[in-house]
Amino acid sequence: MNGVGVGLFNRDMLRSIKERWHEGGIGVIYVRFRLGNTAAESALQLWEGTEARLFWRQRLEWDYFYLFDRQQKDEPIIRVVEKAMERLIDRLRKSDAKKEDGAFSDTDLEVSIGLSTAYPPATGRSSESVVYRMILDAMEQSAYNVTLGRNRQESLAEGKPKIENYSQIIGAGEPVQQLHLPGNYSRTVRIGGIAAPFPIFPARARVSEVAYFFDTNAKAQGAVIVDKGRPIGILMKEKLHQMLAGQFGLPLYWNRPIERIMNNQPLIVDEQLTVEHVSQLAMARDFSQLYDVVLITKDGQMAGAATIRSILECMTALRTEAARTANPLTGLPGNEEIQLELSRRIGQGEPFAVVYADLDYFKWYNDSFGFGLGDNLIRYLGDILRMELDQLGACDDFVGHIGGDDFIVVMRADSAEQLCQAMIKRFDSGIKAFYGGAQVTTVEDREGNLIDQEGVTLSLSLMLWDGRVALAADDIPRIAAKLKKQAKALKGSVYVMDQIIGMHHGEERNGN
Repeated sequence: MNGVGVGLFNRDMLRSIKERWHEGGIGVIYVRFRLGNTAAESALQLWEGTEARLFWRQRLEWDYFYLFDRQQKDEPIIRVVEKAMERLIDRLRKSDAKKEDGAFSDTDLEVSIGLSTAYPPATGRSSESVVYRMILDAMEQSAYNVTLGRNRQESLAEGKPKIENYSQIIGAGEPVQQLHLPGNYSRTVRIGGIAAPFPIFPARARVSEVAYFFDTNAKAQGAVIVDKGRPIGILMKEKLHQMLAGQFGLPLYWNRPIERIMNNQPLIVDEQLTVEHVSQLAMARDFSQLYDVVLITKDGQMAGAATIRSILECMTALRTEAARTANPLTGLPGNEEIQLELSRRIGQGEPFAVVYADLDYFKWYNDSFGFGLGDNLIRYLGDILRMELDQLGACDDFVGHIGGDDFIVVMRADSAEQLCQAMIKRFDSGIKAFYGGAQVTTVEDREGNLIDQEGVTLSLSLMLWDGRVALAADDIPRIAAKLKKQAKALKGSVYVMDQIIGMHHGEERNGN
């Protein structure tokens, strides 16, 4: 393990990853101890020293992150990481969790372990975001627990555990739906919801006062510097200790105002920003500030702070919940999240658009080409929605999978018609690849009647709400059903648009 790097999300780490993952990907093992244990730490160190493919590690309190690569002749990266995890669990089981007399210790040691892998990102995705998602996946997959202690002797004697919980983040050349799972769900959670109290000092407070506070409050990580309640800087405990530890640190800084040595460019966000947005801002900081807390304000006044760990834990919890309720075929939010999103939009009172999308003659396609290819066609439609929304949408736009071949998009109104046109163009240009080279000139409708039609087409129902007329979430499917019927009566891939204006609806239009 000589030459293993240390640190998380700094330039050296990302450069090291880029040098390695073109050989077949990068893997991460995430380890968290529920209770501190010296023997377990020793076991980790021994394990690190024997792992030839380990090239980076980082510890954050009781959270450990280990990055692995593969060589050209190795097994796939997922097997490399799985085997490393098996060796780690075996090492922990054999660690000094027993007393010298052979009896088990009184305290059980619980360990959460998760793994994930990543491949080079597809065009448009930064290396940082792919690695970040990989680490979040590993934390999410850490539901596999190993318990060492007197109450678990029988379970430990059963042999090596079977590792089943892992996830992959796929890059170029693979289905993209796994990359989009957390976005829609976490956008609705505001950073103010995880704001926690944080020590505050006025700008003119002396360095000696803050140093004394840190010395007498072991759990304090830092302090916020405020001016009339408005945050203007931050000083982390570790950085203050580094400054005072130098040869001239004490006489140089001890009696100075804290504003003279604080970081005067902390990350300050409003409480209404989403957790996902803040996590992206936090990860984009210079690595020297990467672990500084994020300051949260309300109406410009200090409201609290969030640590990087609390943000990561929140994101992990959101991803877990999103995975629980997501459609298993596409990974997109299901009906529960769709209803929540519609209610949230209506509650904001701002104009928005709703697009319902479904496939024409999908039953014919399933019957003719098989359910496996039918599932691929549904994924293809979901991917089109996401890709076009990435190009034309805003950060809080939403894509959901109602079920089967039915999807929904909730987005800003000003670009919705352009989105429909782009979706139809992309769908029609790619659908022929799903016929396996066959020339399709006729299809069957649900009654078995032959229709002159060159295969599957796309019908879109576009509804625009002005934010003023009365509207309930349950009204939207009713209006969409009316538009859907009109769209399916037209030949080819089309969209039909309607203004939601109370009991009356505007003039419909369609685009071929």
